[in-house]
Amino acid sequence: MTSPTDPATEHEHIRVTVRTPAGASHEFRYRPAELVVAATATAVEHFVKAKELGPDDYGLALVRSGTAVALLDTNELRSYAVVDGDVLHLVIEKPQVDG
Repeated sequence: MTSPTDPATEHEHIRVTVRTPAGASHEFRYRPAELVVAATATAVEHFVKAKELGPDDYGLALVRSGTAVALLDTNELRSYAVVDGDVLHLVIEKPQVDG
């Protein structure tokens, strides 16, 4: 068995679904060592190109057992024990301003 920090796991991928605030979703393949900021950028780029999301400052959150955990951009996905089948949610990181 390999540990999460074992170099043999560096080439493995996990499949997760990323959802936008409007409910659009897409399955992505990420490496466990992928930085959250890179995973976020990949997802945002996909949804913006598909016209399912407007450009903005987004972050990712992992929801498990009804509790949302914001993922820090500088951490790796494996820091949150993200596994195949997890659902990550894109969330706007800066407050929206009216007017």
